[in-house]
Amino acid sequence: MRRHSMAGLQDKRQAAHQPATERRYAIRINVQIDAEMVDQGRRRCSVTLTNLSITGCRFESDFLLRMNAPITLQIEGVDPIMGEVVWVEGKVIGCHFAQPLSPTICNRIIRTLRERALPPQNR
Repeated sequence: MRRHSMAGLQDKRQAAHQPATERRYAIRINVQIDAEMVDQGRRRCSVTLTNLSITGCRFESDFLLRMNAPITLQIEGVDPIMGEVVWVEGKVIGCHFAQPLSPTICNRIIRTLRERALPPQNR
């Protein structure tokens, strides 16, 4: 049994060195969602989420954020979402949520976004 555990740990270590796109376990959906981001210093800024899954998101921000920085995302109609910065490429940031979103919440965010994009007569 211990041998199996060590193999699992080794697999996780190897996975940590792979590009993020090869390590993802949740389906990501391309979105354009305006949100507010609060960092641990309590600075606030507007961000745009560009993809979303139950385990994390990608967003664009004018704030410089460091790896592993705790953040909170606030999206209209949803409780604040706590997460951690897992990668930074210029103004594009990857965030892993502290707790996975329920599929219901994830779908609500996406449905709300789509409804906002529809003309008023089609809502």
